Amino acid sequence: MNTTIKPYHSSFVKPTNTPSSHDAAIKLFTPLLVLAVGTGGIRTPNNTAELNRWLYDPRIHIEPTKANQLDTRSPAENVANIRDVFAINMSDLASVLGVTRPTVYAWLAGQEPKGEAVMRIQKLSRVADQFNRANIIRLDKLVHRPILNGRSLLDILKTDEDPVADLATLKAIADKEAQTRREPKGSGKNLRSLHDVLSESSVAVYERS
Repeated sequence: MNTTIKPYHSSFVKPTNTPSSHDAAIKLFTPLLVLAVGTGGIRTPNNTAELNRWLYDPRIHIEPTKANQLDTRSPAENVANIRDVFAINMSDLASVLGVTRPTVYAWLAGQEPKGEAVMRIQKLSRVADQFNRANIIRLDKLVHRPILNGRSLLDILKTDEDPVADLATLKAIADKEAQTRREPKGSGKNLRSLHDVLSESSVAVYERS
C-alpha cells in the first residue's frame, strides 16, 4: 500500500532544530558516560576541564537569591550605623529613635529592641546607608543646620518623613561649601552667604538608587 506524505499545512510551522528534552538529556549525560568509560571513572585535571567545557551553557544565568540581599546586621550594629553616619551624639540619637538615652545604651550593648522599635531602627539604618553611599562631605556640619525649608536633617530624622528626599539638596550644599573652602582666601568667594550657596544648589546632583 502506497503511503502519501502530505506537505505541511500553511498554518503549521515546520519545527526547527530546537533540541528536545531527550536531546538535552543526551547532551548532558554523554560527557558523563565518556568520563566514566574512557577514564575508568577517574577524574583528572584534563578531563574535568573538558567536562566543564561540555556542560557549560552561556544561556544559563543564576540570579543571586534574595537571602543574599537581606540585612543581617544586628540591632546594635544598625543603631551604631545611624549614629556614625549622621555623626550625632547619644541624646540626638535617642531623640531620633524616640527612646531614652539608657535605652539606646542598652541596645548598643546588645539588648534586643521590641515591637515597632525594630522596624524603625532598620528603616533609619537603611537611610543611613544611602547617605553613606552619597559620600556627603562633612555631613556632621549639616545635620543640625536649618537649611531644609527652615528645618534641619535632624528634625526630619525624628519624623516619619523620608530623609532621602532631601539627600540631593544636602549633597549639593556640601559640594558647594567644599568648593568654597578650596578657593583662595583673597578671592572673596569663601565669604558667600548661606543664601547664595542654597540658590546655586537648586539642581539635584545625586539620584537615589
